[in-house]
Amino acid sequence: MLYIFVMFMIVQFSGLLLASMLFSGATFEQVSSARVISSTENVVFYLFYIVIFAVILIFVARIYRGNKLFVIFEGAVLFITSFFVFLIVAVYFTGSVQSAFYGSSVYQDYLVAAILAAAMVIAKNKIPSLRNTAAIIASVGVGVVLGVSFSFLAAMVFMIILAVYDFVAVFITKHMITLANAVTERNLAFFIGASEIEALPRSSFSKADAKRFEKMKAMAEKKVPQIKELDKKRLIPIEVPVMLGTGDLGVPLMVSVAAYGVTLNFTLSFFIVLGSIFGLAITMLILARLKRALPAIPPLLLGILIALGIYALL
Repeated sequence: MLYIFVMFMIVQFSGLLLASMLFSGATFEQVSSARVISSTENVVFYLFYIVIFAVILIFVARIYRGNKLFVIFEGAVLFITSFFVFLIVAVYFTGSVQSAFYGSSVYQDYLVAAILAAAMVIAKNKIPSLRNTAAIIASVGVGVVLGVSFSFLAAMVFMIILAVYDFVAVFITKHMITLANAVTERNLAFFIGASEIEALPRSSFSKADAKRFEKMKAMAEKKVPQIKELDKKRLIPIEVPVMLGTGDLGVPLMVSVAAYGVTLNFTLSFFIVLGSIFGLAITMLILARLKRALPAIPPLLLGILIALGIYALL
């Protein structure tokens, strides 16, 4: 869980750092002109897009058992999201932020960003263990781009609607769990994950599972040397994964970046980030107790609302 916390904070603070590069020297008019999503109609459109996108993915996951189509899709998403991350860094260090985002194009910076984004996709396919790194970069790209495009009010409305959708998708329709399983099986960079070993009473397992463990005990002892002691206590060790989707990482970042346009400084943004960290802590505490799939955006939203209340009082 600490590992998840660290990766979550890397996304949030890296995103704010990128946003500070992007907004460097920008006037209020320039920041406002980038807010192309400021009405309720725009927010509803984006939510509709997300739902349709989820339905298509579920349909494909149920009828298609291969991996190539998902790898292509992952590659396209990683390329687009990481492209924006690398582009912001490139134009900042070449001193061409204004011309790239608020004026004419700077083609050499676009080329550098495209090459680095393509390298990121290739590296992820060659080295599967880079999944978390790729997911972090993708989350930063999504959060910053949406944060720049959304007004603060639209971003808050969008997150509130997403929180309701997340709750329905996990607890009622449960299609988010179906998507998570499909993504996990193929090790796609649409989530960050960590795992730990937890010992559970043998009585909580079925006879078939207990027999399966007995067959694998010799191999398991190599991974968990303490397994003999656990066996004496009638305990069976199992691997417990903890995962957080890129949407859960990118949406709070979107709100914090959008908050910059309110006062043209990052004070409110930092309050929102700290609130989202508090919301993640709530999620982790509930997860540790219930040990089941949970929607992360509702508690993240709660933490942000608390932070906004404290900011308003101060």
